[in-house]
Amino acid sequence: MGLFSPPDSPFAPPSFLYQLIFHPLTTCFTVFHHLLVYLRGPPYVPPKNRVPIRVVCISDTHSKIPPYALPKGDLLIHSGDLTNTGTLASIQQSIDWLKTLQKPWYGSSDGFRHIVVVAGNHDSFLDERSRSAHDRRNSRRKLDWGKIIYLQHSAVTLPFPDDRRLKVYGAPQIPKCGGKEFAFQYIRGQDAWTDTVPDDVDILVTHNPPKWHLDLPESGGMGDEYELKEAWRVKPTLQAFGHVHSGYGKEAVWWDEGQKYYEEFLAAAYNKPAGQPASHRLPLAELFHLPLFMRGLRMLAVDMQGLLWTRLWGGARNGGYMVNGALTYQTSEKLYNKPQVVVL
Repeated sequence: MGLFSPPDSPFAPPSFLYQLIFHPLTTCFTVFHHLLVYLRGPPYVPPKNRVPIRVVCISDTHSKIPPYALPKGDLLIHSGDLTNTGTLASIQQSIDWLKTLQKPWYGSSDGFRHIVVVAGNHDSFLDERSRSAHDRRNSRRKLDWGKIIYLQHSAVTLPFPDDRRLKVYGAPQIPKCGGKEFAFQYIRGQDAWTDTVPDDVDILVTHNPPKWHLDLPESGGMGDEYELKEAWRVKPTLQAFGHVHSGYGKEAVWWDEGQKYYEEFLAAAYNKPAGQPASHRLPLAELFHLPLFMRGLRMLAVDMQGLLWTRLWGGARNGGYMVNGALTYQTSEKLYNKPQVVVL
């Protein structure tokens, strides 16, 4: 991929220069939005006089073990794609590696107190519809999870020191992106999310990103709009996911008007008719898109109000974080990305 060329793959991000040429308004307004959100400070502050909980988020290890030690923490979340082939044997190998990261006994100073896993589309065995012929013939064989918690449209409340508890809900479904060997797929545009997540969830773990967040908006957004609406309904303190390797990172969310305007701005910039690439336009043509320009100004104005509300007038910090913990770097097969850490 050249600096002036679109990505070779819909899973790869365009260069910053390409973005400036073909999406100048969107790029500039997005940079200023994230700057104002950063200046606003942390959207969530752990309870005072309570022991903080360190959550380490990883995803998309694809049958590999990271060539580095994971950060220390209390809770480790793996958001799916443990494997490439999705067989029972390959998933068990990844589970056995995760077991080595857990505390060997209560009170031990090494390892994670809890490990939570959801499936990804490559983890075929975990979805009976996508299992290989070999695994179907040997259906009596089971995975040995040990003390690892596997969530599939289910929730668990985890205890931590200082009498703290976090409710975690896990859901593996993703919009269709491959053949029948991919797990937990549904047709894109179908609502597979509304009213599926408990109202009182603290941490939402999915494989797929909510649309526009740590996603690939240049490709029209690989995330799901109904998942985003469900996240807005329950407003988790943390949503951890993966799937879109190029969306790797951590993003502050405030669940307020500024975030809503940001999502609407990206939808106006990148949503295109079916079959037409989101990046298909003439160089610099976006500079003459007056409605998009006005949307961008309105977004920044609301962002500035939020900054003043938080920094000058002591507004409450009732937000949280979205984390794309994909360790696989973009379209490579290397685990170059580092785990993301969130303190709750």
